[in-house]
Amino acid sequence: MQHGLAVFAALLLATAPAAAQDFPAIGSQYIDFGASMASVGQMNNVLGATVRSRGGDRRAATRPPALTATVGTRYKSSPAVSARVRGQFADFVAKADPVNAARLRQVIQQNDLLGLWERHVATDGLRRGDVADAMAAYWVQNWQIANKVPFTSRAQVQAVRGQIASALGTSPGFARMNDAARQELAETYMLNFIAQGSAFSDATARRDAALATRLSDAAVARFRADVKLDLRRLRLTPAGFAD
Repeated sequence: MQHGLAVFAALLLATAPAAAQDFPAIGSQYIDFGASMASVGQMNNVLGATVRSRGGDRRAATRPPALTATVGTRYKSSPAVSARVRGQFADFVAKADPVNAARLRQVIQQNDLLGLWERHVATDGLRRGDVADAMAAYWVQNWQIANKVPFTSRAQVQAVRGQIASALGTSPGFARMNDAARQELAETYMLNFIAQGSAFSDATARRDAALATRLSDAAVARFRADVKLDLRRLRLTPAGFAD
C-alpha cells in the first residue's frame, strides 16, 4: 500500500494501544481467518483465473478487451453481520493462541478494527462497503509480504482493484451473493489484513528477520496451495497482477 507495511505497526499503536502488541503474539503462524469459507476460496480463484490468463504486459496489450462488469461490488452493511464476523474472528484467534486468548478477545471486541483498516487504505482510494476494495487490499498486502516490498503506489492498488471488480462483475457465483454474504466476505479479508499486516510490520520493526521470512514463506505457500499462484513470480503491472 502507499504508506508501506512498516508504518502499519505505528498506526495500530496510535489508534489501538494493545493491538500492535497482541496481534504479533499469534504472528508466528500465518493467520488466515475464513480461508476455508467457500466464498473466500471461490472469489480468490475467480481472480486467480484472471491473473493466470494475463501472461505479461505485451499479451495484455494485444488481448481482446475484457468483458464489461455486469454486477457491482458494493454492498449494504449490517451491524449484526459485523458483530457475527468479529465474534468468529475472535474465536479463531483465541484458538490459535490459547495462552493469550482472553487478551486477544478483548482487543478484537474493544477496538474498531474495520475502521482501522479503512484509515490505513484510504490513501489508496479504498473504502468499506465494497468487496473489490477489501480483496484488493488483501491481495496487494499478501504480495508485499511475500516479496518483502514495503511500498506500492495508489495507481498500482487501483489497478488491482479494477482487475478484481471486472473479474467479480462477470462471476455468476458472486452475482448470487446477497448483501450479508458480500459483507461477510469483505470483512473477512479486512480482518486478515489487520492481523497479517500487524504481525509482519512488527517483525520488520523489530528486525526479526527469521519471523518475517516465516510469514513471507507462509503467504507464498497458502496462495500456491489455494489459488495455484506463486506470489513471488506474480508481477504487479500498471494493469494489475500478471503471472
